[in-house]
Order: sequence, then C-alpha cells, then structure tokens
Amino acid sequence: MIAYRRTGPESDLPLVLLHALPLDSTMWDTVRVELSDIDVLTFDAPGFGESPRGEELNDGEPNTKTFVKAIKERLDELGIKMIALGGLSMGGSVAADFTAAHPEMVAGLALMDTNIDSDDDDRKAFRRGVAEQADRGEGYDAVKDWTTTMVGADTPQEIRDSLDRRFKALPNDGLAWIQRAMANREDRSGSVSLVKGPVYFVRGTEDPTASLESFMKLALRTDQPRIKEIEGVGHFAADEKPVELAKILKDFYSHAVRWESTRH
Repeated sequence: MIAYRRTGPESDLPLVLLHALPLDSTMWDTVRVELSDIDVLTFDAPGFGESPRGEELNDGEPNTKTFVKAIKERLDELGIKMIALGGLSMGGSVAADFTAAHPEMVAGLALMDTNIDSDDDDRKAFRRGVAEQADRGEGYDAVKDWTTTMVGADTPQEIRDSLDRRFKALPNDGLAWIQRAMANREDRSGSVSLVKGPVYFVRGTEDPTASLESFMKLALRTDQPRIKEIEGVGHFAADEKPVELAKILKDFYSHAVRWESTRH
C-alpha cells in the first residue's frame, strides 16, 4: 500500500498534504514543524519515497486515478472519513482528482501552485519527453534547471542547493510513471465547485506555471474561495517560504474545521 506519515494530535479531520514533483512527501517536513498542533497526513506518490511503483499498484496505463485509489484505500484503512485536502503542483492536480472522485470526504481544498485542467497537446508531449528521459536514467537532466527557473529570484542559494540535491536523488522509474499519469489525467476544473467548505488558491508571486488569472477564474466556481499569494516565491513554496505557507495552511485548516463542525 501507499506510504504515509502522520504527525500531530490525531483527529477526525486530518490535514492531508500531497507533494510536488520530482520530490517526495519529505518536501513538507519544514512546513510540518510549523503545524505540530495539527493532525497532518502526507503521502508519497507512487514510485517516490517509500511507496510502491505505479506499475505495482496498477499494471494498466499510468493514470493519476491510481494514486487517488491508493490514497482512498489508506484512508479507509485508517478509518478516516473526512479530510482537509491540500496539494502543491502535481499534488494539487491529484487533490482535484481525489475531490472529483470523493467529494463527500473533502471538507476543504487548498490548491497550491498548480493547474487542475488537462494538458494540451504540447504539454502532454513535454511530459512524455520527460518520461522518456527518465526511462534512460536521465530524469535529473529534465529538472536540473528548476533551481533557477522555478524558484523566486531572491531564493537563497542554500535552498536552491537543497532542491538540487533532492532532484539528483529522484527515482527515474517513478518520475517516468507519474509524468505519463499526469499527461493522461482529465480536466478537473469542475472539482472546486463540489467542495462546500473553504477552497484556498495559493501561489507564489513569481511562479511561472500557476497564474493569478487562472486561480481567479476557478474561484468564481466556488462557494468559499480565498486567494493567497506569497511574495517573492516561485513554484516550491514549501521550501522557499515554509513558515508563510504554514500560516496559510493553518488558516485554511481552521476554516475547514469550523465548516465541518456546522454540519453536525
């Protein structure tokens, strides 16, 4: 089964956080420190961290639905019926997938530096190209420039170096599978309208991939939208400014808890 880590005081409404590529759930470690008073549950994507490879979970065509199914099975095993769900980048896409499949379980949704529509042909071709590089054991070559192109201009060198070390350690087979899965995913823009609790849209002001305009359009489809920007941050807010991101997630979680309490 898919690997997870749970910290903080256990509750009936954990905060589930899904990570970005090409990292694993340890991406959330610094943020987790700031959320020590919250029930936080993180998962490793198929083929990353301690999780089994995607092919072991589903031997069919790669699809993010496999990740969603694995999350649901683990939540069922843990007896969890409701979650506050957040995801960054790839994790946001999977969070939207989960919401579309199990809206009754989602008390709140936080989409961070992500796009939840389907890929156009160019983007699909890019992902499949990355997958082919990873098949050759060259996944790092596809992402090595991200420490320059995907972080804020003033990001300290030590953070860039930390990201680079983890990029170099990426699992090539995991990256290949998940990129093909992302290329095959469906448009989940409508999933935000399924959430009756709070929906947060969080982006770094220097993120080149998730625009404020796209989040504003999605926000029009929700009952309780909040758009939050983190100044000077690119695509990896959990590394670039974890304290600021944790504050937003605390606010998000408190709103989800309040909304959930009004249902009973």
